[in-house]
Amino acid sequence: MSTREAQLTDRELEVIELVAHGLTNAQIAPRLFISEETVKSHLRHVTQKLRARNRAHIVGIVAMNSPHLLRR
Repeated sequence: MSTREAQLTDRELEVIELVAHGLTNAQIAPRLFISEETVKSHLRHVTQKLRARNRAHIVGIVAMNSPHLLRR
């Protein structure tokens, strides 16, 4: 499934970008001024939307289908 078809939110894309840079949920949360639980929630939604297996798979799907999204 492409990222366009999945209709990812801007916040979900921000989380994915930080995951792609190797940050943990605990590191992402303060950068986005959200709780770690909210980061986990965003990643759960992205996992469902993209039908991904894990965070590495999420980054791979985005990199293959919409690499420009990871170059902010």
